[in-house]
Amino acid sequence: MPLDRLSIQWKITLLTGFCLVAIVAMLIGISLYRMGAGTTLVKASSAQMLEASARERMQGEGKVQALTIQRYFMSAYQDGLNLSREVMRQRRQAQKLNLDGQALRDSLNQQIKEALQANSQLLSLYLVFEPDALGGDDSAFAGRAETGSNEQGRFATYWAQRGASLNTLAVTEDMISDATPMLDGSPFNTWFNCPKQSLKPCLLNPYFDDASGQKTLITTLTFPVIENGRMIAVVGMDISLSNLQQLATAGSQGLYQGQGAISILSPAGLLAGHSVDAGLLGQSLSKAYPGEAAELLDLQRQGQGHEQQTNNHLQVLAPLQPIPDAKPWAVLLDVPMTTLLAPAMALQNDLDVRNTQGTWLELLLGIAAAIAGLLLVWLTARGVTRPILGVASMLKDIASGEGDLTRRLDYSRKDELGELAGWFNRFLDKLQPVIADVKRSVQDARSTADQSAAIASQTSSGMQQQYREVDQVATASNEMSATAQDVARSAAQAAEAARGADLATREGLGIIGHTTSAIDALARDMSSAMAQVEGLAANSEQIGLVLEVIRSIAEQTNLLALNAAIEAARAGEAGRGFAVVADEVRNLAKRTQDSVEEIRQVIEGLQKGTREVASSMNSSYQQAQGSVVHVEQAVAALRRIGESVSVISDMNLQIASAAEEQSAVAEEINTNVATIRDVTESLSGQAEESAQVSQALNRLANHQQGLMQQFRV
Repeated sequence: MPLDRLSIQWKITLLTGFCLVAIVAMLIGISLYRMGAGTTLVKASSAQMLEASARERMQGEGKVQALTIQRYFMSAYQDGLNLSREVMRQRRQAQKLNLDGQALRDSLNQQIKEALQANSQLLSLYLVFEPDALGGDDSAFAGRAETGSNEQGRFATYWAQRGASLNTLAVTEDMISDATPMLDGSPFNTWFNCPKQSLKPCLLNPYFDDASGQKTLITTLTFPVIENGRMIAVVGMDISLSNLQQLATAGSQGLYQGQGAISILSPAGLLAGHSVDAGLLGQSLSKAYPGEAAELLDLQRQGQGHEQQTNNHLQVLAPLQPIPDAKPWAVLLDVPMTTLLAPAMALQNDLDVRNTQGTWLELLLGIAAAIAGLLLVWLTARGVTRPILGVASMLKDIASGEGDLTRRLDYSRKDELGELAGWFNRFLDKLQPVIADVKRSVQDARSTADQSAAIASQTSSGMQQQYREVDQVATASNEMSATAQDVARSAAQAAEAARGADLATREGLGIIGHTTSAIDALARDMSSAMAQVEGLAANSEQIGLVLEVIRSIAEQTNLLALNAAIEAARAGEAGRGFAVVADEVRNLAKRTQDSVEEIRQVIEGLQKGTREVASSMNSSYQQAQGSVVHVEQAVAALRRIGESVSVISDMNLQIASAAEEQSAVAEEINTNVATIRDVTESLSGQAEESAQVSQALNRLANHQQGLMQQFRV
């Protein structure tokens, strides 16, 4: 349906409803956008916080694992340190008491055995002196393994436990001097040379031992026995690293439900524990992490903790010093980022679900609000248009009342429609007497036109009669030569008829003069009415300007309300009430704009009707002016008739005075009579035209009277 066919009620409902729906949609869109932005921010913040928390947990877990491993080594370290001190004490005691070498060796051998039995985590325990460093009588014990002496008599006892059994042997000189490279490239006899050179306890890199019949990853911890700034003996212990593998496996099970991996690294980068694959024990870190091994080992040597993210895994390197002054070992934790960020992903999924639920709730509430708003707008529009429909019905009754100017709009409210009805009634109050005067003037003009038509008709008949008589004179002019008396009588009759025609012409001129005055008065009255109608049109234009000012104020109010709503939205919760008030102000401003637009359309219709009335009155004015012109033409024609009649009268007088001469000048008379007949014929035509003009003026007067009869005053 075209928009111009819709009623004001539906226009207000549709336009306001469209604005309401647009505002609701905009608010929902802004809310959804803000909700999405907030959710994104919460997701990012929560992901960052959870990731930071996970990283801190990883670092803490690395430190815990490092401390656990350190305690494991420190337990053996304290035992070895105490044992080395005890060996030094016994040696000094033996020197002080001058005990023989046999008793001292037996005592030391027994002490090593008992210490091994007391510590189940040790695979073996041994004590190796420098040559002749224990009593200076090594040669006396050469080959006596039961006393802990080797083939050269050096005290080099070695005790090993495999399960519940203990085995002993003497460390040979070949074993002490064996420089065969081990897994890390260091000589086999590092266990002896390291404490000798550094005069500090030494922890060796892991290596495999098959003394028990199966390949076992172990490490060796050796302690120097120092006297006077030099080493006189080495206390060594072999520690199984299977416990480290168990620690790595147990630690990985507690790290994100077994999703993480823990590796224990020796200073040489060998795997002393690897929770993922025990088959990699004793091998280089590059076997497990080929891409990151070099950087991790470099950081380990520097003793620096480190964390890095690579291949969607988070790796945390926690260096540790298993014993004082030892090269740093390290614990490497490796957890997939998906596992690490699983809580963040779960939180994001929960936020997405809640965001979706909130979106649907906002949409449903927005739709409900839009429907309620549309219903309220429809009811409001209905209340606004009901008075307009009442005024329109009254105007329809007036318009269908066949020009009854006595009727008025009955509207008692003091609103815009009340003002419109009041000014319309004032317009009718001014128009009614004007139309009444015009009707009376038209009636007078019609009476004058009727008289003028009657006079013109009589004049035309007289001229026709004169023409016939002149024709008869012309016919009888041939007989004038026979009888001058007849010519003189005829001339006298012609002179009498000419005087009658002259009198009739003068009366016609007087009557037409009155008609001209009446028509001029009618034209002046119609000109005054036109000025009043134009004043009404100007007042309508002023009303339109006032409505334009009201519409501009409504637009400014709408903009101010929109700015207030935006500022209230920025204020958040504190500005919600102000936002509601601003929205109501905007709705009122919009309704004011729509009402002003409808009033403007009504005013334009009134202006159009006013212009049509002005046009009709202008047409009547032009017709009246035309009637004046026609009457002036009739006056001119009658004056010419009078002049012609005067000429005829003069000629008849000449004919009468020259009656005696007619016989002599018969031919001249015939010529003059012919001329008179021509002039009479011309006057007859002009009289006919004057009659026709009078009839046209009569028709115009009748038409004007018909137009004025449409108005009831």
